[in-house]
Amino acid sequence: MKADKKQLTDFFKKLSDMNCITPVWEKVLEVLIQLEPDVSFEALAVICIYFSLLDDGNICIPVSQGKLIDKWQKKWEGLLLQEGLLAQKADDDKYFADIINKGLPQISSTQLPNLIAEGNFFKPFIIDAGWLFATKYYKAKISIETRIKLIMKHNTIKPLEEEKLATLEYFKNLTGFEGHSPMTLKDEQLEALLRGLDENLIITGGPGTGKTTVVCYLLWKLFLTKDVMDYSLYLAAPSGKAADRMKESISETLARLNLNAIPTSQERDKAQAVFAKLNSAQSSTIHRLLSFNPSTNGFRYNAENQFDEKSIFVIDEASMIDITLFSALLEAIPEGARVFILGDKDQLPSVQAGAVLGELLAKKTNSVAELKQSSRFNDNSDVGRLKKAMQEEKALDKELAFFTQWDNWKLTHNFSDIPQGAFPVTSFVPEKKYSDRTVQLEEIINTWNQAFYENLTSQALAASQDFEKNKLDSLWQSASKARILCAERKGLQGVESINNQICNSLKKTPQAANEDYFTGQLLMLTKNQSIFCLYNGDSGIVVEKNGLKYLMVKKEIKNISDLQNAATTNDRSLAQQGIFQKGSYLFYPLHLLPKESIETAYAITIHKSQGSGYKAILVLLPDQPGHPLLNRQIAYTAITRTEGATYIYADYDTLEAARSTVIQRDTQIHL
Repeated sequence: MKADKKQLTDFFKKLSDMNCITPVWEKVLEVLIQLEPDVSFEALAVICIYFSLLDDGNICIPVSQGKLIDKWQKKWEGLLLQEGLLAQKADDDKYFADIINKGLPQISSTQLPNLIAEGNFFKPFIIDAGWLFATKYYKAKISIETRIKLIMKHNTIKPLEEEKLATLEYFKNLTGFEGHSPMTLKDEQLEALLRGLDENLIITGGPGTGKTTVVCYLLWKLFLTKDVMDYSLYLAAPSGKAADRMKESISETLARLNLNAIPTSQERDKAQAVFAKLNSAQSSTIHRLLSFNPSTNGFRYNAENQFDEKSIFVIDEASMIDITLFSALLEAIPEGARVFILGDKDQLPSVQAGAVLGELLAKKTNSVAELKQSSRFNDNSDVGRLKKAMQEEKALDKELAFFTQWDNWKLTHNFSDIPQGAFPVTSFVPEKKYSDRTVQLEEIINTWNQAFYENLTSQALAASQDFEKNKLDSLWQSASKARILCAERKGLQGVESINNQICNSLKKTPQAANEDYFTGQLLMLTKNQSIFCLYNGDSGIVVEKNGLKYLMVKKEIKNISDLQNAATTNDRSLAQQGIFQKGSYLFYPLHLLPKESIETAYAITIHKSQGSGYKAILVLLPDQPGHPLLNRQIAYTAITRTEGATYIYADYDTLEAARSTVIQRDTQIHL
């Protein structure tokens, strides 16, 4: 029976009203109806359900009615809970179960021959082994399964103890100079380094475990001891922010090397050549590495036009790479290249479909080097023990979260007092009544604002007078010291509400209240501005010069011409557009940046915080068990952003619900 257009429109609206499906799929449905005019409403509704689950990161859905009903009803329950509509759950469950029971049997190549294939790639969808895929994602899955076996094909060769000792002493001698403590590599780091000389590796570990440090020293030894000095070196990450951070980390690691400690002039000459090669290596996004061409909607480097075999690739923040981009990257890498993939298996998966790093770590174990010991915070510190407990399968020990009452705590404590090296945890128990909780949270935010943000305006004005290095450094340290990390964008505990509260408090003059931005305001890029080498997630602070407001950001460049060379523009020079540099800081006239690409950043989402670290964090988690954004990966990512004090606004039931809920995505990748 042909699809009833009104029925389909109403169904799509039901999902859309719950923010359960992105609008673009409505246009896709129109195309599908043109391809298969006799498709029924129920079959299209099942395809809508697939699209909604695809938006969540799944690349496929089961064609078993019972399994699909269970998966969908669990998602819908979370959405109802989020909107306060749980009373209608029973009726909605029956409604969706009826649609799936009628529509799913029609999802077959016999009943929908123009839409669904079994065994070829020429239809929009494909069914394989009991799962329905959009063909685009099925191709990516097959490609990853094939390519990873070719690229990561070495077996684990355990390094000898004498090799580890010799390497340990080598880097101790190379880094211990002029009052600097020598770099002491841990056993697991030495093992990864030595394995990487002969193997392609996936190096995984949490914050502070030294993934980038290990790969930097690995590259150092690789260029020194293997015949690869003529190899091209590519550093890439899924976002510009992550790429910049990797380059900055490598530069900091190289700065610790004392080439004068190398005994002979011949060895020193070679070491200087390696240093120059590593120091000059540029990082980029994966899209830029592959040379994306908007006119063809494809990449210059691909399966037919791969990089040269004499290439070394370092891919950072791999947990953030979705399945189609991962597939495109692996297809462009030749079988003989050297590859090092870095990522944290416990962080949030990619925003788009897939969870490729997790699949690789679980199923390609021979190519995995795991780093477990963090130098950011000790496993025995308060936050280290809480982090570990949140990853375990047993119930959370209440003592590890240090629950306290805000009214008692505020009498004897101050947010600005951050004990050095202690990594304390404090969890404020929210009030039970919503009205009381609103007052309590507003007071907590105001106190946080007074401790960390109120002085930024005066500091920014002082630094703006002469842009003196010490003042800029002090301003940047203050601006980077603390963040409020929210799971949600909207609602009482959402980014938008909290940023509005802080901005309203800080805009103390009528003039500031009427301006788009005020001096001392923290801002974050929400969209790439590639022509300026600014990327989604880059943060900065507003300063003034000659009556104009600028966004001050920190970039790892030697001079502005390097930035110009990296920028994707043939337009006027950056200097001609008013962009200028002071040391490692760049200043962008705010009028150059589209308003829709910037937002206030006193509070940021936990997703946006990935890869960052702050001396003090305040974590706000949803308070309803079953909430889509209350899960283990959210909680882990949030609390591991700390480099000092961790504050959590949640009760025991909320933290326990987060610990016991793990994001699981259906990908059906088999290795």
